[in-house]
Amino acid sequence: MESRKRKFPQFGLERRVRARADPESDVEDEASDISSHEDENHQSEPETGSDQSDSEGFEEDESENEEAAPSVDASKISFGALARAQASLPSVKGQKQDEQSTGRGTDAREDRDSRGSKSKKLEERQHRAHKHAPTEMSAKRPVSRKREIVPVKKVQARDPRFDPLSGRLDEARATKAYAFLDEYRDDEMRQLRGEIKKAKDPRAKEELQRRLMSMESRKKAREQKERERELVEEHRRREKELVKEGKKPFYLKKSEQKKRLLMDKFSSMSGKQVEKAIEKKRKKVAGKEKKAMPFGRRGAE
Repeated sequence: MESRKRKFPQFGLERRVRARADPESDVEDEASDISSHEDENHQSEPETGSDQSDSEGFEEDESENEEAAPSVDASKISFGALARAQASLPSVKGQKQDEQSTGRGTDAREDRDSRGSKSKKLEERQHRAHKHAPTEMSAKRPVSRKREIVPVKKVQARDPRFDPLSGRLDEARATKAYAFLDEYRDDEMRQLRGEIKKAKDPRAKEELQRRLMSMESRKKAREQKERERELVEEHRRREKELVKEGKKPFYLKKSEQKKRLLMDKFSSMSGKQVEKAIEKKRKKVAGKEKKAMPFGRRGAE
């Protein structure tokens, strides 16, 4: 049992003892009494003295714990009071977040300062003595193998149709300059008609017919546009002659142009063709009106 016994220091004052609220004089007197008493016991009975000092040290710790214990019983405190007390204390998580945020802010500020200093150094390094001097490049940066010593100006495509430098388009002059294309189109249409007669595959024949109809419709649109232009030119020549005679000029409106063009179209047609064209126009207008009319509801009377 003696070998297993816990060994304490010889003097009780060497132990870590919590300070009391008693005056210093009492503490010194008690310390002197304890030391003298321990010396006497140690001289007479060493084993019993060590046991007594251990018991006295435990008694002192117990007395100090009793004195330092709170006067309020924790079992009688309500949960609401405990929650309010806990809320009043600063949270550790918030403090950590504040520290992290401040750390990030300082890091970002340091990065900006370092970038600014680097850019300033680069500008100073790229500064040339005069405009003909070569630019100084940093040896720390890798140089690409493909270096453009003499910059080549990029060739930009220029479309004269949409370039204002070309001026306004003169349609009459353009049609005269490219009149030979009409002959090529007529030859192509003639070849398509021959291929349609020889074609045996219905799908290929249908595709050829679609191409032929598209070319014929474009040709009719060009002829109609050319006829409108001729009509306007004829009206202008007539008005110029009347202005020379001293009369007031009359400008042809779009609606008047359409009316005269329709009259010219009907004048070159026979009676049956005119009736057929009028009936076709009437059906077209009726279909538009029918589409524009709202449908009646099923439950409406």
